Amino acid sequence: MNKQQAIVFFGIILAGLGISLFTLNHFGKRVEVADNDSPPAPPAQTEPAEPEPPAPKPKAEPKKSEPAPAPAPSGEMTFKSPEALMGALVDKIKNRDVNGFVAMAGEGAISPTIRPQVEGLLKDPAWAPNPETPISELAKSPDSVRWAIHFDRAPGAAPSTAVNPAPSDAATTELYADVVSSPDKSSWTVKKIALPFDFAAKTGLKPGNVPMPPGESNPVGTAPAPGATPSTGPAPMPTPAGPVDATDALTVAFAFSKAVIDRNFELARSLTDQNRVTDERVAALLIAVEEGTFHLREDKPLVVTLSRDDLTWVLTRVESGSASSEFAVEMGKPAADGNWMIHGLTFSKLIAALAEQAGAGGVAYAPIVADPQGGDSLVLYFEFDEDKVSTRTARQLRIVADILKKDPTRKLHINGHADALGTDGYNEGLSNRRAAAIRENLIESGVAADQVVTKAFGEAMPRRPNFNPDGTDNPGNRSQNRRAEVYLDF
Repeated sequence: MNKQQAIVFFGIILAGLGISLFTLNHFGKRVEVADNDSPPAPPAQTEPAEPEPPAPKPKAEPKKSEPAPAPAPSGEMTFKSPEALMGALVDKIKNRDVNGFVAMAGEGAISPTIRPQVEGLLKDPAWAPNPETPISELAKSPDSVRWAIHFDRAPGAAPSTAVNPAPSDAATTELYADVVSSPDKSSWTVKKIALPFDFAAKTGLKPGNVPMPPGESNPVGTAPAPGATPSTGPAPMPTPAGPVDATDALTVAFAFSKAVIDRNFELARSLTDQNRVTDERVAALLIAVEEGTFHLREDKPLVVTLSRDDLTWVLTRVESGSASSEFAVEMGKPAADGNWMIHGLTFSKLIAALAEQAGAGGVAYAPIVADPQGGDSLVLYFEFDEDKVSTRTARQLRIVADILKKDPTRKLHINGHADALGTDGYNEGLSNRRAAAIRENLIESGVAADQVVTKAFGEAMPRRPNFNPDGTDNPGNRSQNRRAEVYLDF
């Protein structure tokens, strides 16, 4: 290395040394200041870092056209048909779920008056829904449909522990449920629970006058809970066998209609306003039903055609093996808290149906005719040249006999008639024997002899012409002239 090269080499070394000293001096002071401010913490042991979870995907917004359904309020159940609702009520009854039944029906559907009776029935193991026909549709109203839940009493069931035990022959009873639909007909709910008129008499369960909490044990008139000790207090008054609640129009209408079908004059009469409907009118309806062998239709026997606060019109639909018909019941009540009563009866369609059954030359079937002096007359028909009371006529006369026996001051007038075949003298004697036969039947039924007055008219007062305009015989008309008329205007 020559001199010039050596100078360059050592110059480069000196320059690098100077730069190194400058850098060390400058950065060493900064570290010293930092150390004085905050001593460094001892190095911590580090663990491998967990990978961060991936960010969640944004949830899709629900479509506006398909909003999520809002949950139903607690305890609220929706039924798409009345049959489904009634079936669910029957299931609650089968399970003896009193609380569930009350919740499903709704607290407001069961009045405090009948609440103890309803709960008592549901708790009594002797009563259960009919296994074959647990429910049926009873009546159609403008704003609701009444269904019946049919109960059977178990054969040989132990005597009821109710305050008033049920009679041994009380084998059936019912609960009524009025159901209503939503405005869009998509759901059905219970509007009202009601009881039949003879409920207390059949079950021994008394009505109450205070509201009872759901499932409360041993309400008034009900059986004690299993294992409970019956009350040892004074025995209550016996439950009357008659009506217990006449504040429900349909209950009254059905009780009256059933009494008519069963020929129960006493019960039917008790449900009528005596200032508006005579005993004779009620008896005439019972006799017309008996004559036609009518019974209530199984499907919706009652149809409410008008319903107001103080006025209700009900059609009772009946049928027999060969015909169907109806009679109309007009109902009213004097005040908002009063009882419904029968204010009027119309059964012209029944009479028309019976008239159609009249056979040429046989026994006519038109038992009620208008009395020219007002009111109605019961007409009893006879076979040709006969003066014997038929079995059916005897059943009809028992209805009349019951009326007479209840009021010994009443008198009954029986007029005997004959058709035009035979001499005047013979027909007068025949008509007299016919009237006498009816009188004797009434006396045998317990009517006092001096209550019945008879008179014979022979062929003098026909209801229909015995002959056609051309002079030929008219057997159909003559069959309606062989009769005895019982004047019901006592």
